[in-house]
Amino acid sequence: MEGDLENQNVVFIGGGNMASALINGCVSKQFISKRNVVISVKSLKSAAKWESKGFEHVFTNTQEMLEKYPTAIYIVCVKPQIFDEIVSIWPVNSRPRLIISVMAGIPLNLLRTKLPLLAVNTTIIRIMPNVASSIGAGASSMCYDVDNKIENQQLYVEYAKRFAECVGSVGIIPERCFNPAMAIAGSSPAWVFMFVEALADGAVSQGLGRAEAKRLAAQAVMGAAKMLVTPESGFDIETQHMGYLKDQVCSPGGTTIEGVRILEHNGFRSAVMEAVIGCSQKADEMAKAFSK
Repeated sequence: MEGDLENQNVVFIGGGNMASALINGCVSKQFISKRNVVISVKSLKSAAKWESKGFEHVFTNTQEMLEKYPTAIYIVCVKPQIFDEIVSIWPVNSRPRLIISVMAGIPLNLLRTKLPLLAVNTTIIRIMPNVASSIGAGASSMCYDVDNKIENQQLYVEYAKRFAECVGSVGIIPERCFNPAMAIAGSSPAWVFMFVEALADGAVSQGLGRAEAKRLAAQAVMGAAKMLVTPESGFDIETQHMGYLKDQVCSPGGTTIEGVRILEHNGFRSAVMEAVIGCSQKADEMAKAFSK
């Protein structure tokens, strides 16, 4: 069964940036071969781009692609707003064993409801990578419903996990935690870019050159993040409080603690928490809207 899975065609419904990151990661890690990758795209220009990279099975007609590959591993990698359109053209003779959804806001129960063609042996898994997947440094969340009636479900789960690991780390979590996890992994890179930009702007205002300010700010943030997840730093992220490392930098009466005071005065941590909560709640609202 496991060897059979690895030789299956992997059909990507959607060929945008996230699909590109996943495909390139899986191919570079030799998890999937190019000959087993099938992709649907919007235009002939996009198709030509994929074909120039050695991908032979590229379609500009999603319905035609699905009719040609009724049995495969399917990766639904489109905007959630067009999912109903995809459902409407999905052939009724399709017999998928594994569907991986890379769509925000559409929960597992809604996926199963909207895809009545699914057989009882179909495993549906949600995965949400982030933008750093494009360089193999992604942080993905993954969830699924345990169903003992599905034959060999754990093999499909393991396959999906290794699929996501081709572009970074992945954590399997309950679906009730999926939206907050998506907020801190999927959305936070945008906020981190804003933070790095603000750091650089502050240094530029004090006379540092723009290029050097951006480089130093980016490196400082990257180094700090690595200290959180690297045991050699002496920090255990599973058991220790983040304040441990913060306190190592804050000398009494020094410059860093003065910066901490000013950030706290301006609601730094509260603003970040509210952004995460708002992002998670927005995903909840999207799910309710799609279910109508």
